Amino acid sequence: MKSPTNFRLEETTLSLLAQLANQLHTTRTDIVEQAIANYAKLKMAKHNRLMALAGSYDEETADNMLDDIKQSRRNKDRDFAE
Repeated sequence: MKSPTNFRLEETTLSLLAQLANQLHTTRTDIVEQAIANYAKLKMAKHNRLMALAGSYDEETADNMLDDIKQSRRNKDRDFAE
């Protein structure tokens, strides 16, 4: 059973949502539900790929990798071909 939900969207997003619903001959609710499901699937796939590596490395190697990741997020000019 579906429940009513309230959230705020930009006018451009609402316009795009209405356009999609019209072009696809479906409801705005269906568009939003599909978008959320696809977004969650994408995010979980990325998370699962990372978790597949858990336990693959010794603690020191894993910590070094995490440090490299943290540094690379801060310093976008780093050369990873070292």
